[in-house]
Amino acid sequence: MPKQIAFGRRAVAELLETGFDVTEIFFLASGSGEIFIKLKSTAETKGIRMISSSRTELDRITDSGNHQGIAAYYLQPRMLDIVELLDQISQDFPRPVIIIDGVEDPRNLGAIIRSAEVLGAGGIVLRKDRSAGITPLTVKASAGAAMWLPTALATNLSRTIDIMKKNGYWIYGLDSTGKDVIWDIDLIGKIGIVVGNEEKGISRLVKQRCDHLVRIPQLGKVASLNVSVSASLALSEWLRKNVKKLSKGLIYGL
Repeated sequence: MPKQIAFGRRAVAELLETGFDVTEIFFLASGSGEIFIKLKSTAETKGIRMISSSRTELDRITDSGNHQGIAAYYLQPRMLDIVELLDQISQDFPRPVIIIDGVEDPRNLGAIIRSAEVLGAGGIVLRKDRSAGITPLTVKASAGAAMWLPTALATNLSRTIDIMKKNGYWIYGLDSTGKDVIWDIDLIGKIGIVVGNEEKGISRLVKQRCDHLVRIPQLGKVASLNVSVSASLALSEWLRKNVKKLSKGLIYGL
């Protein structure tokens, strides 16, 4: 797995909270202040290698002068391919797969992942390009769910959906112009739920791959819901329609 870098006091603090595999932290030897001292203490407690560095060295490894005297290398969790992801989902009671088509804000992505885990999704699919990734900010926004909810990375989202359909999945795209209301869809069996970009929605080619475009009814004057809220509502509807098939012991609060 390739190493990634985070730098700046807030970014490194968030990284240390996520549980990512942090390989080493570079810190300015003359660094001071309560936050700086706390970061060093946390890293030392976790047994992370600490490397005293000059400002010139930190400028070089971060390619930035805005590192605030600290930077960290870490390993991202390995992404699955779609076949590996589908293999992990129970065939006796398949859970929905959330297909994320170009969500760019890591906070939105984290919120979607958090809802997906809480409401019982089997995993998520991320588009490789022009999309937020599983970064420390994403993990923090997901309340840690991104660390262990199965995630597949798709080089070509249309082809990935084709593979899912060949494996018996029905694909539903959340779109405000959808013909069907989500309440009227049974959402039973193997399903994928597509959510699109914050501004543009679902891309044209992916929309063409959807078996149904479904909408969430609205009464207000605002043009649309936030993408993470739309995903949460769709997953809540899936859970409502499938709750009787699930063991009560698996559902918190039932």
